Amino acid sequence: MKINPPLISIIIANRNGEKYLKTCITSVLKSSTKNYEIIFIDNKSTDSSIEIINEFVRKDTRIRILINEVNRGVPFSRNRAIREAKGEILVFLDNDTKVDRNWLNAIIETFSTDNTIGALQCKIFDFKKTDLIQEIGMKLYPYTGFGTTLGRGEKDHGQFDKPVEIIALGAALAVKKEVARRVGGFDLKLMHTTDDLDFSWRIWILGYRVMLSPDSKIYHYTKEHKHNYKMYFHLSKNSLRMITKNYEALNVIKFLPFSLAFNIIGGISVLLSRRSIDGILGVFLGIAWYVYTLPDTLKERSKVQKLRKVMDKEIFNKIMISTNIFDLLKIYFSGRRISSPLMKGER
Repeated sequence: MKINPPLISIIIANRNGEKYLKTCITSVLKSSTKNYEIIFIDNKSTDSSIEIINEFVRKDTRIRILINEVNRGVPFSRNRAIREAKGEILVFLDNDTKVDRNWLNAIIETFSTDNTIGALQCKIFDFKKTDLIQEIGMKLYPYTGFGTTLGRGEKDHGQFDKPVEIIALGAALAVKKEVARRVGGFDLKLMHTTDDLDFSWRIWILGYRVMLSPDSKIYHYTKEHKHNYKMYFHLSKNSLRMITKNYEALNVIKFLPFSLAFNIIGGISVLLSRRSIDGILGVFLGIAWYVYTLPDTLKERSKVQKLRKVMDKEIFNKIMISTNIFDLLKIYFSGRRISSPLMKGER
């Protein structure tokens, strides 16, 4: 007896994405699996995004439009879509992507192999240099909760043709709806840069695995981040909040001082090397934000820890990498990338 594939909700958050939307939506509509809906959620775009998506809606009733009257950011939009979604599987897809025809089939197949898999990431290639991997996922640095990308800039020679345990990136992230709801969705306070890392981390804490779906391929534009005070603000506040929420108590005590030191030294490094106050300004604003919102962070910590099914020691073995704080400074404040061995059971 033929089993119908599960309904998939493809969630695309958008803000002024007119440059990318036709390519993205057209590729999705060519997917070989047809049992899906598209939830397009717009964050008060001021360009022609709504006009473009309405053209597709008139031709395909599987597309739904949700509009936020105020730009509340991607995490808010995704959480709203989680509540609205009808599918068993949710796929968060950035608007600046193009998908392979069989991408959804591969997601369904990977989920079917193991009930402990709660979320997946597609294999992401560069949009322009399509033979180069952009990323297959991330591993986290325990000192900060930030990550390093896996596979970036490599040609695909089959080295990532099997599922790999990862932290998934939000550009192409699939999750079972029941898992997304149990974990509480995305953290609205993180807002920028690491909300997807935090989401994946909490799925691991909940007792599910997050994996690469190696045959699900998408193509994503490579964009440069602006090095201004806002970037350092979000990196510092998000690091402190994630460490406080997601670690067991002893590891909060262990790694929170490292995160504080890392961010302060990094801000000073930017001041000295680039003659810019952006780093130190952003870091101290981030620390002030962390102190001001600490009651809320502790409230969220209580929720995360009540859901905990897996201890930090096991998570370290799965998704953390080991390096020292000085190499981390070089990575985040001079742009150099390094690779490190997997951490083995550190506490």
